[in-house]
Amino acid sequence: MNTILKSPSFSLSNLPSSFLKFLKTSEIDPVVYTIQNLPRYIRINLFQYNEHSQLQICKELEEQIGTKIWPVKGIDGFFGLDGNCRIVDCKAYKEGKIFGIDLSSGIAVYALDIRPNDHILDLCCAPGAKLCMMSDILGTKGSGTITGVDISRDRASTCRSLLKKYKISRARLFVADGTTFNVPAPTFFEQIMQMISKDDQRKLREHYASTSEEMAKTRSQEKHDELNDKSQRVKPFWAPKILRNDPQISTLYPFYDKVIVDAECTHDGSIVHILKYNKYGWDKFEKNFLNSDRINNLWDLQRNLLKNGWTLLKPGGILVYSTCSLSHKQNEDVIGWFLSHYPNSKLEPIPNINNMTVAPLKKSRYIDVDISNAVRFDPIYSNTSGFFVARIRKLPYDN
Repeated sequence: MNTILKSPSFSLSNLPSSFLKFLKTSEIDPVVYTIQNLPRYIRINLFQYNEHSQLQICKELEEQIGTKIWPVKGIDGFFGLDGNCRIVDCKAYKEGKIFGIDLSSGIAVYALDIRPNDHILDLCCAPGAKLCMMSDILGTKGSGTITGVDISRDRASTCRSLLKKYKISRARLFVADGTTFNVPAPTFFEQIMQMISKDDQRKLREHYASTSEEMAKTRSQEKHDELNDKSQRVKPFWAPKILRNDPQISTLYPFYDKVIVDAECTHDGSIVHILKYNKYGWDKFEKNFLNSDRINNLWDLQRNLLKNGWTLLKPGGILVYSTCSLSHKQNEDVIGWFLSHYPNSKLEPIPNINNMTVAPLKKSRYIDVDISNAVRFDPIYSNTSGFFVARIRKLPYDN
């Protein structure tokens, strides 16, 4: 663990009164912002590079940036390095061999327990590193897909650039509100992949046509026009050819196998961002995150993202909720509320963290709800930025 030191360029006295008030109300120790030299993290694509190749990439990267790189125990493909290092100019980054990603995102993605045939929904997908990691784990042997959603067109554009750079072939993007998004999981992707593997484009076109016709016959005449009306389809912001023309028929496979809600929050756990505001000024932070209306609306937003993600999740599926906040109201209270309102939900342990030191959970206002399987990290205990992760299983109603 790093020693707690005062930064020569940062002092707690620099924090604005509005932020100090927020920290006090949220029961956050301001000392977390004085921890020095938190590491940053990269991930190497495990699908493309074996263990020997990974070590070679790390060796070359060490020579370029002049600092030690070490593997993160329990999180395959993750490596830590000095937090002040820049990787954008490195050859491995330019060639798409590595990408920068927060450890919190990695733990949240691994908590999904992704399998080759899973259809995965990311309701807050920007800036896109999670999509790349999910694609890496998903691989190309099964029929799984990834659907990313973000309300901001600019942030979705950033995601698109990453997907193109890393040649992600099974992910589609939508610019939409995650609290109301209702596009079903791709319906005939397995059959499509079989046809593409046979290089039979004619069969693919016939399949779409015949399937739509068959589905229309099973519905009432009242629904027939709705099914065939192209305006009913939600056009993806970006998608590869194999996902671009999915018929979006919700009556067959409307649910996703896995859903991740990396929710919008006050970002107070992102130490790097807080220190940037300290350097360049607090006006933007106070406007965007400490506005009283903004804070009051955040809890509703987080709950509504969870509710919609739950609606789109199949029975037996896994939903992961995470934030980069240290506030109990955005973490323990949100999960406590959710578990108390959804009796078919079960909070499960987070995998792959046995070798990590976690911070103590804070008490939830829902005192009768057991939230002990959720985890939180912070600079003091974990030598990481602050974040919170919870994994929830959707049980069949008869359980």
